[in-house]
Amino acid sequence: MPGSDEFEYETPAALLRRLKLGREEFCQRLLTSLLLHAPYPRWNSRSALAPIGLDFLRRLHERNFGDGWPGDVPVFVDEFELAPRHDAEKGGAPDYAVLWGDRLWLIELKTEKASHRADQVPYYFELAHHHYPNVRIDLTYLTSPMDAPFEPDPSWARYAHETWGELTDLIKELWADPTAPGQQEVVDGLLDAIDSLNMKPREWMARFTGDATPAAPEVVPADAQVQAVEESDAMGLAQATADDHQQRGVEVAAASLEELLQRRLEIREQIAGAPPGSPLRHVRPWIWRTESTGAPLTAGGAQTGMEIRLSWYRSPLT
Repeated sequence: MPGSDEFEYETPAALLRRLKLGREEFCQRLLTSLLLHAPYPRWNSRSALAPIGLDFLRRLHERNFGDGWPGDVPVFVDEFELAPRHDAEKGGAPDYAVLWGDRLWLIELKTEKASHRADQVPYYFELAHHHYPNVRIDLTYLTSPMDAPFEPDPSWARYAHETWGELTDLIKELWADPTAPGQQEVVDGLLDAIDSLNMKPREWMARFTGDATPAAPEVVPADAQVQAVEESDAMGLAQATADDHQQRGVEVAAASLEELLQRRLEIREQIAGAPPGSPLRHVRPWIWRTESTGAPLTAGGAQTGMEIRLSWYRSPLT
């Protein structure tokens, strides 16, 4: 439970040895665990903030937008899914979402300038307004030192740009005294990563862990009826589904929901490129979620609660 004194944090070194993470995902997982005072949650799942995490977000929001906190306790989501409006669209996944009944606050985390995309912020606003047309939408872009201006036109949208370095004093203040085993290591690891944003990611990882090659994730056995294969063989798996109409899962090494959504779209585009009349065009990739029926079929699905599935449909892709 969030705030439980029995909770023990996974240390940053153990996290990097266990999972193949970039610096962005590393910082996100550390900050999330501090906000929740709980293990890192499954993607797109609703979580309760710890009191100290609520205080952190309240102060960040007031600093960014200046109109005060709405006054009640919101729902927090890590890897928030903004579903595509149609099957040929990717969709989006802001790193954080804070939800009230009449307000949505999105937070996108960036540590690497190379991962900045000029269309990402406006696309998030567009998708969020499509799914939540009657609420005010705020978006904070938390990045390494860089210029990221944006002026949203609609009255329902507000944007703020913050850098990781501007948060270090707040992190140090709120998490000054550890309350659980491993918490101090998590705080120190997050601050170290922020202080090292001038270093290349691999240099930072090698310095932090002494080993730039994290362990491979644990493999979950495939179901007898629904097979999971490596990402590189996704089209071979799609062909098998076209032949026998059996649903299958695709093992994708995605460090974020955004990457998983991108991979689904890429697989769909490959299938749509098959010749007219090909049985392959009856196969569609889709996102399985924990709240769907059945159990995960891949290691990634078991860990994150979301995975790519391939299913046969009577109507072909067009």
